[in-house]
Amino acid sequence: MTATSIAWFDGTAGASGDMLLGAFVDAGVPIDVPASAIDALDIGVTLEVEVVQRGSLAASRVHVKTPDTSQVRHLADIVEMFDMLDADLARLAAEVFARLARAEAAVHGTSIDEVHFHEVGALDSIADVVGAAACLRWLNLERIHCSTLSLGSGRSRGTHGPLPIPAPAVLELVRGEVPVSSGPAPFESTTPTGAAVLVSVVDEWSPMPPMTVHSVGLGAGHRDSDDVVNALRLVLGERAENGARGRFRR
Repeated sequence: MTATSIAWFDGTAGASGDMLLGAFVDAGVPIDVPASAIDALDIGVTLEVEVVQRGSLAASRVHVKTPDTSQVRHLADIVEMFDMLDADLARLAAEVFARLARAEAAVHGTSIDEVHFHEVGALDSIADVVGAAACLRWLNLERIHCSTLSLGSGRSRGTHGPLPIPAPAVLELVRGEVPVSSGPAPFESTTPTGAAVLVSVVDEWSPMPPMTVHSVGLGAGHRDSDDVVNALRLVLGERAENGARGRFRR
């Protein structure tokens, strides 16, 4: 644990699961914290950290290394895996995946139980979610803030064909809860995993609150860009006002 009490995410460049992990590690969370939680699942996933440039700035890129497999999992299968985690980590990870499943079910016109996660992508998301939950527990934050979240623009191709950006599942996840914009990037800025984690843990969507800054982390996105510093910025510090109590994230 640290003495840090609040966090602010700068979502100008959006958010993805690996950007979240990179931001936590770059801000000072030891890589062993998320890696140990992921190892507890015994799914053959490892993490590697690389320092890269995004624009003119140094940022941490966390690579999630997954085994090559074609297995498909459903929500119940994934939640059952979380039984191997501590109860608080399992609770948050299950909440995030339930949000993901509800969003996918809504946009594809199916039920939550019928939503399937293709294995490589599912393992990547499982590692991102469990790793982020472990980092949050280590930080023991009182309150989490996030700016307006950039979602991106353009087109992409998913497993079942072309998709518009922002991805339909991302829009479903942020609907009614999050201030968003397309942002400066002509590509996917926020992924469903990134959106699901932030929607689950952010207490207030706002500009950076009054705070004394202790550390700043930049979690690199997978590409560099001339349009935006493609990194999720995390600012950790103490509240400027008194009277808050410490707590672990829900």
